[in-house]
Amino acid sequence: MINDWLMRVESGQLRLPSFQRGVAWDSNRVVSLLQTIIDDLPLGVALVLNVGDKEQFVSRPLESAPETTNTVTEHLLDGQQRLTALYRALRDNDPKVTYFVHIPVLDDDLQNDDDGVRIRKESRWVNASGTRFPIWADSPNECLRRGLIPVRLLEPMFDGVDGWVDEATQGFNPGEEVQDRNELFAALTIANERRTQIRKLIAEMRETLKHFNLPYLRLPSSTSKHTALEVFVKMNTNAKPLKAHDIVVAELEGATGQRLKDLEVALDQQLPRLKTYMSLENAVLQVSALLQDKPPSQIGFFDMNHHLFMENWDKMSKGLKRALQILESMRIFDSERLPTAVPIPVIAALLATESEHGDQRASVDKLMRRYTWRSFFTSRYESAASSRAFVDYRALRKVLDDQITEEIVPVLNDEQYPLPTQKELINAGWPRIKRSLSRAILATSTYFGARDFADDTELVAENIRTREYHHIFPDKLLNDAGIPSMRALNCALITWKTNRTIGRLDPIAYLKDRAQQAPNASDIDRRLETHLVPYDAIKNAGPYDALEGAVLRAEVEPDYEAFLNARAEIVSKFMRLICNGEQPRLTDVM
Repeated sequence: MINDWLMRVESGQLRLPSFQRGVAWDSNRVVSLLQTIIDDLPLGVALVLNVGDKEQFVSRPLESAPETTNTVTEHLLDGQQRLTALYRALRDNDPKVTYFVHIPVLDDDLQNDDDGVRIRKESRWVNASGTRFPIWADSPNECLRRGLIPVRLLEPMFDGVDGWVDEATQGFNPGEEVQDRNELFAALTIANERRTQIRKLIAEMRETLKHFNLPYLRLPSSTSKHTALEVFVKMNTNAKPLKAHDIVVAELEGATGQRLKDLEVALDQQLPRLKTYMSLENAVLQVSALLQDKPPSQIGFFDMNHHLFMENWDKMSKGLKRALQILESMRIFDSERLPTAVPIPVIAALLATESEHGDQRASVDKLMRRYTWRSFFTSRYESAASSRAFVDYRALRKVLDDQITEEIVPVLNDEQYPLPTQKELINAGWPRIKRSLSRAILATSTYFGARDFADDTELVAENIRTREYHHIFPDKLLNDAGIPSMRALNCALITWKTNRTIGRLDPIAYLKDRAQQAPNASDIDRRLETHLVPYDAIKNAGPYDALEGAVLRAEVEPDYEAFLNARAEIVSKFMRLICNGEQPRLTDVM
């Protein structure tokens, strides 16, 4: 019953979890809600969580409800807008609007002939001297003359109905000029009948309201925090549903008084390149969860200790800074070229408490490189990434603490997650599509600087956005020959001006054309080597310019396959070195 809900709101027994957003309904939505109740039509379902011995969530009163010291027995997970609207309308404590029920039979203006009882609203404002306007909205007599009954009179526990009706109907009593006893009696009878009519109309609406059933679902106090939040998120029907981050923000502020968003702004200024790899919000939550030995997923986010979250902030920031240093040292500069973001929070959490100096750092960084590249090249994180990252994090933590050997870590175990064969490298698709293996191959081709074929500039963070995905064997040439061109091993990152002058040239013809400023062929060779492209495998490819159809394919296909095999061998050699934690030199693989 509505009365029960209002009493629990008023007493503070029913409160809102702090992650709930503020009041969002405008006055039109409130009018619609009140009309639904007056018409005795069904409303949507609310969701309540029994609190039990201890609140699972930091909570606050509903808007305009008093702050009390009473024991909290329920959290309102869903239904805030409806209950807040109802509470404020019936208490008439919204300074900007007052709600009325319009009853046509009481309206002196016969033109206001609404079809039945309707809810109306009146905007309110206060002038500089503190007077609330319009003044008539607080006058029972003026309200009644307009056929308006304040909605607050319908509240089941409101005991001022008789007083309001008496004040509103004072003008019904006969004046002193009526001296005749019979006339006076008749006038008083009419006045009393009008009062009785008004009280009856109000009583009927109060009765409807009193017995109106607001349906709800109740979760027992034994419901886990994660389950309660999962149910809440699924039931949340806002145009912009809450994310896990929104919930943590509210919970953290309620528990510690710290504003997470302010801290994140400062972190963004400290590590501006972090967001080029992954969402800053996700990075913060995932690293923080791992530092508390929680999975880097929604379950872990909701289970974090908020005070410990704040204590770990500097560690978390330090770990993210070092994780970025690891990535940039490998010449991986953004999310577009990143094979997978899964290892970033793991690396950050591991490095958050590790030494930044001496032999220990070199040993730790080597382990991080091995972990990162095996994450890129194996299938470890193709599914169940969060739970697998958590398992790997725990195992890597033990490796750093000298409790287990590296082979115990699943992602580092060759039998569980073998590195791809040369055939698998050859078949890997185009790296613009987000596939870990394809982008891992691309990452090998940028590791040594990926000097541009035309202007000889080295790939750095500042020019990564000017590079495009280039077909070493030109796309048009392979398409004309009926051969698939979109393979990772046929890709190199070069500037757009270079890329758009290729056409259907033979690979070597194109290279010579673009390297006119190079003093000799060895300079072309040098530029190609920085992409791990074997010059010898393409220098004799072609010419194909006068060929078509099957003849073209017969000439191109063996050259293309020879190139793919040669490059696969080089990439494979690099892969095995880097996945062992080494820092290979170009001469080690070319």
